[in-house]
Parts: sequence; C-alpha cells; structure tokens
Amino acid sequence: MGHPIRTKESSFFVAGYSVRTSLTLEQNPWSARIPPLWSKIEGGELEQLIPKRLAKGKPFVVYHSYESEQGPFTVLLGYQVLGQDDVPPNLSGLNVPGGRYLMFTVDNPRPASVAQSWQEIRAYFQRPNSPRRAYTFDYEVYENAQRVSIFVAIK
Repeated sequence: MGHPIRTKESSFFVAGYSVRTSLTLEQNPWSARIPPLWSKIEGGELEQLIPKRLAKGKPFVVYHSYESEQGPFTVLLGYQVLGQDDVPPNLSGLNVPGGRYLMFTVDNPRPASVAQSWQEIRAYFQRPNSPRRAYTFDYEVYENAQRVSIFVAIK
C-alpha cells in the first residue's frame, strides 16, 4: 500500500446488501457478517438483481453510520446505480455524499490483503500530524482483479 492521495469526491448512489457489524465481530471468522455478503456477489446473484449498474460494474463496499471510532457501523456491499429508482426490492440503497477523502491503493484485492490494509490505514490515522478521520462514509472500489481503491473521509 502506497502513500495516500488527498482527493475530493462527488456524491454517488450504491445499491446492494447491507449489514450492521463491528471490528470485533469481523475479526472472528464465526461472527463475521461481511464474508457472507461477498459470497452473494461472487456467485453473480447481485449482478442479476441490479441490471442498471454504473462504474463498469465494479463492486463497492461502503462503511457508514459509525457509532464511534471502535463502535458498530453499517456496511453496504453492492454496485453503483443512478439513484433510488434503480434499487430493486429487498435491497438497500445509499446516497454517499461527496467530500474530502484520502485514497489508499491496495495492489491485491484478496480479503486478507484488504483487511491488512485497513489495519495499516487505522495506524496511519493514529500518527501525529495525520489528518483526522470524519467517520461519515468510507468506501472501497474494486477497480479490477489487481487493485482496490480505499477512500477514507477526512475532516
């Protein structure tokens, strides 16, 4: 993972599967709630449910509704769509507002690599003089088979 890049991102809409979880739950394979969502993506089920995907069909993972830095948060795993009208029944839709972000790049989209990158990102924000996280909306974009971009909202 290289040095982060400051960026200003526009708002966008994502439709997909949503779950409430926490770092503690996700660190235990028996209680982790995100991997079952990935199983639905990898099986192609979600692609069939969302025919009007944008961003060339790239998967997005959005983290939001943080209770605190260590507390529970909500995860939406899905695809970018134009708006609420493109969210099929029984799926969640979310408008991710534009804002200031630090973009981190991961050169290996495997779950273990992305999880390790999040540990490094959390450590990065604990350094003196680092920007402060906003804890509003953070997201991952699975660009291709070799790269994931992680956007972390900053104040």
